[in-house]
Amino acid sequence: MSKLQQFAQALSADAGLLEAYKADPKGVMLANGLTKQEIELVLSGDINGLKAQLGDSLMQAYVVIATPTE
Repeated sequence: MSKLQQFAQALSADAGLLEAYKADPKGVMLANGLTKQEIELVLSGDINGLKAQLGDSLMQAYVVIATPTE
């Protein structure tokens, strides 16, 4: 499992991590070991790119990642 997949799962399970992510998405992704390319992908909101990286089973977690201010 990639760091991005692990991070997506952690966001969906850890309310504290999600709150930290909402306040500083890039900083939290860096602190959790995501690569510059993964961070750029998440921040871009590219559904097809994220789907390719995460797989269909984690797309619900993607929604959390793509909308950090909601």
